[in-house]
Amino acid sequence: HFFCGAPFWGSRFVSVISVYKMAQPQMSVAELREKVKRRLTNMPPNQEFRVLVVGMPGSGKSSFINSMIMAVTGSWKEIAHYAGGNESVTECLERYVMFDDNCKEVDEPHPMPDYRQNVVFWDCAGFPNVNEEVYSTIVSLTLDGRIPDGTNVIDIMGLTPDELQYKFRTVTNKPFDRIVFIFASSSDVPRNLVEAIKRAAQEGHDVPVMVVVTKIDKCPDQYALQQRVLGAQQAFGLVGNNVRFKITSLYCEELTPCPDPNDYRVMMPNDEINKNLLNIWMSITEPNIKAKSGPPVESGCTLL
Repeated sequence: HFFCGAPFWGSRFVSVISVYKMAQPQMSVAELREKVKRRLTNMPPNQEFRVLVVGMPGSGKSSFINSMIMAVTGSWKEIAHYAGGNESVTECLERYVMFDDNCKEVDEPHPMPDYRQNVVFWDCAGFPNVNEEVYSTIVSLTLDGRIPDGTNVIDIMGLTPDELQYKFRTVTNKPFDRIVFIFASSSDVPRNLVEAIKRAAQEGHDVPVMVVVTKIDKCPDQYALQQRVLGAQQAFGLVGNNVRFKITSLYCEELTPCPDPNDYRVMMPNDEINKNLLNIWMSITEPNIKAKSGPPVESGCTLL
């Protein structure tokens, strides 16, 4: 199954979701989960593996963090602040140690007993799609480790690049290993923000950027979804790159709620979502991934 390069699929309309599923490796969720657990447990000791999660307001950054935890543990914990719907609650740069003791019940064993709690996701307040230079500067300073945990990003968006450089002139954190850009397919590609992220990641940092397309259930129709997916691939230069470009739904109250709204578990496990998220875990933690991706597919068709 391919996305054909001609702009329009006509009567042979291909579902982007079906295309993406066919691209996934044929491995059971249980096998894939164990593989992810081994990868996480064997991360290099005595150092953090740091992932910066960025995107537009309401794109699903906090939901992504919570969903990535549930895919591994099998239970929903609201670790990152979560609003649901298209609302955004994150205003600060917030640090989350993935799979710390809050990811389980007090009387339960840890899902990864030998895990060193050294994988850390940083949830950044959503950036509106304006003023590329300011946001590029904010992301660049964050990647440098100069913007500390808890900084209200909304408050500093009105500063000039020079003011930002002066305000955050001291290194307070370690650099980052990955950037994950969350793109809600219910919206158009935020090209100014994309350019800001790419610029910050490449200039003096060489941090690999991954793109995760979310909210595929909220896109107006399949054609709009296909166009937005292709637009995001082209904007990031990731056409044909299955390692760095992923499509998935996330755990949310619209798709995966417990039938009983009073059930403390909140979300019901979903194998399809878990498989997508576990594959994302494998891509994020791939030790051989480089800052610059390989050349795009040159044929008229592009595999998602």
